[in-house]
Amino acid sequence: MAHAAHWVPLDVKRHGGLMWQRFTAYHFAQHITQASLAEAELRHAAASFPIGFAQTASRWQAVALLGLRDEQNLIVDSQGRWRAAYVPAALRSHPFGLHAEYPEKLCIDQHSPFVVARLDAEPFFNQHGELASFPQQVLAFLQQREAGCQRVAQQLDALANAKLLTPWQPEGYQGSAPLYQIDEPAWKALSAEQMGLFWQLGAVPLVYAQLISQRQLGVLRSLLQRPTTSPPEANASRPLSEWQEAFSSEERYQWPDPS
Repeated sequence: MAHAAHWVPLDVKRHGGLMWQRFTAYHFAQHITQASLAEAELRHAAASFPIGFAQTASRWQAVALLGLRDEQNLIVDSQGRWRAAYVPAALRSHPFGLHAEYPEKLCIDQHSPFVVARLDAEPFFNQHGELASFPQQVLAFLQQREAGCQRVAQQLDALANAKLLTPWQPEGYQGSAPLYQIDEPAWKALSAEQMGLFWQLGAVPLVYAQLISQRQLGVLRSLLQRPTTSPPEANASRPLSEWQEAFSSEERYQWPDPS
């Protein structure tokens, strides 16, 4: 069942009697149409999804487009299996997240079915009332991700100010959220000096990730034509054994040093 995420900071007095479970399928993401991306995710995401740019009340974002209309996620099938090679970090970390008002605190999605009042799950806190070991790792991971999202926002600010972003209406897209793309002719018309400034800012990989990712629109359209129930895979019943590995910032996902 779909639910709107409700992020609240973990507090031992409020949540000390609760625990959390690791998800084994992506049903919780079935109605998520867009997932924000950090800088280090761009090259992975561009090989799996179209990337667009969206402007919120507070900042620009790069987003992975997971569906073509509101509350549609074509990447998750009816069994909760993820039908792409890459999973955005914002989804890998469920039921944990950050909230702009509490940047130093680990938050949980209070509406998540993986926040439970059971003794056979995993604790949020240790016996001293502090975050348990793995939630501490999650907090560090999410803070690194947030630093990467902030860098993307800065790069998109510069691109927008240079009038290098243009509204984007992908073929078949019926979502209510406006999307933007790189104005490729304007980008190609930049002088070497102007291009050098964007290299210094680190925005060039972002530009080409967005342009290259547009070919993934065909993947979304093909998924729209497929049944949402696919044949079981050999390891379909196996839990997501790489769940903890997904939080490795040094090895697999090469998260940049936020400092």
